[in-house]
Amino acid sequence: MPRLRRVPTLAAMAPWKRVGVVLRPGEGEMAPLLSRVLAILAENSLDVLVDPEAGGHAPEAESAPLEEVAGRSDLVIALGGDGTVLAVARAIGARDAPIVGVNLGRLGFLADVSPEDVDAALPAILSGDYAVHERSRLAVEAPDGTRHLVLNDVVFARGGEPGGMIELEARADSRLIARYRADGLIVSTPTGSTAYNLSASGPLLDAEVPAMVLTPICPHTLTQRPLVLPDSLRVDVQPVSGEEVRVRLDGGEGLLLRPGQSVGVTRSDHPVRFVTPSGRDPFETLRTKLGWGSR
Repeated sequence: MPRLRRVPTLAAMAPWKRVGVVLRPGEGEMAPLLSRVLAILAENSLDVLVDPEAGGHAPEAESAPLEEVAGRSDLVIALGGDGTVLAVARAIGARDAPIVGVNLGRLGFLADVSPEDVDAALPAILSGDYAVHERSRLAVEAPDGTRHLVLNDVVFARGGEPGGMIELEARADSRLIARYRADGLIVSTPTGSTAYNLSASGPLLDAEVPAMVLTPICPHTLTQRPLVLPDSLRVDVQPVSGEEVRVRLDGGEGLLLRPGQSVGVTRSDHPVRFVTPSGRDPFETLRTKLGWGSR
């Protein structure tokens, strides 16, 4: 399945009739930016639905909880950092509503439109000059049978006091990969390879690579290193050290895994779709965000 699809005009697909706008909490100083975004949407005769944070600075707009904004909108504009984008992706769930991320954070790998570019980028997108990027997600099967969608990563760590070594067993399609003695284990998507995985010295993956990464956190043996696997496999992880393990999904609270229980991780059939202005270069984004080549 192609991960990048450029759409030359809005006539090539169903037009966006309602646009949701989500603002990161505590960004009241971004009210002028929010006003510009809403004005551009009004100029394009689009219905607008905002979350309560944005609604506090735009009382004239219809406001609803984040889940309702994500559920009723054809396109969602996220004003914030990557955490805001992750929250929007969780709220969208299995729907295919695309996201435009406007970066109010620091790095902003997912929210890659800068506030300074909004006046040019947003009208271009709304006029049909945009590209759609599909980012794969992981489906996480909990011990109780519930399934959760993850865009960045699944992190296994000690369930009690923070820190400290745990022992985990990981299997791929029932075949033993390894027993990890470490502070934790990260199972990451290509998108998440620039997040916690990168901080734990894991590899960077291009977003189009059909893979997942298993990265131990501070392993207690020098022979255990990050492992890149095809995302066609099912990875099962369970504790073997007799203590509870906290499973965090995209940085959230997640699940509590008890001895004898396991979590299954597979590639989801529901990717997240991101919309950017045409001509954006992902390698330029990496060079800019990570400072490649700088001294």
